[in-house]
Amino acid sequence: MLDARKQAERDYPARVDEAGRDWLRSKPFVNSPRETARHLIDFGYVVQLLELHRGVRLCELGCGSGWMTRFAARHGVEAVGYDISPEMIEIAREQAAAEGVAAQFEVGDMEELDLGRTFDACLSYDALHHSSRPDLVIGSAFRALRPDGRLLLAEPNWKHRFQGRLVSSEYGTTELGYSPRRLKQLLRKEGFTDIRRFHNNRKRLFGNRPADVLSHLAEPLVYRALGPFWTQIWLRATAA
Repeated sequence: MLDARKQAERDYPARVDEAGRDWLRSKPFVNSPRETARHLIDFGYVVQLLELHRGVRLCELGCGSGWMTRFAARHGVEAVGYDISPEMIEIAREQAAAEGVAAQFEVGDMEELDLGRTFDACLSYDALHHSSRPDLVIGSAFRALRPDGRLLLAEPNWKHRFQGRLVSSEYGTTELGYSPRRLKQLLRKEGFTDIRRFHNNRKRLFGNRPADVLSHLAEPLVYRALGPFWTQIWLRATAA
């Protein structure tokens, strides 16, 4: 029996309206060109930081409708996505079949996976904040990776704890936010080393308004004060 928070995550696709389901199927190609550009830039950053190429074995924890996993598979990556929601996995499989992509998708709770240290890389993209036990998710990632395999976390930052309240109240989903310091502590505790933070600033230059570009150019002046608390978190760590 799943607890209430996990049941809400499992049932989320069934509770959104038809427009929401269309969004799940079409992601990353959403209605806003600017938002689509940001998603695609993020994928490029994932490829760069995890050094993805043909033959690399990748698992994605909390893959949702699976667009990141499918994009990786398009480039010859042996990609497998896991999500707690059977309906999400069904959407992911349908989209992969429609696109002729060899990505694999399995129903699985990212807090409880034991994948046998067989993967070269592991991704948790915009998913960890849906868990109230990030330590368990990071532990699952560690157990999935071969020695010297890499984990990449991409998270919205601590502010999501407040910004996600509306979604949480409507759907019952877990919407938390973690600081970089807290995530680094958890990574070390679960056995990861060589923990590094990266900043995906390219999305501030492409697909944005002039004001956003100016904001990016001014960023070096204000980042020291605001960056640790406001910008998106990208953390890469190595499994010992």
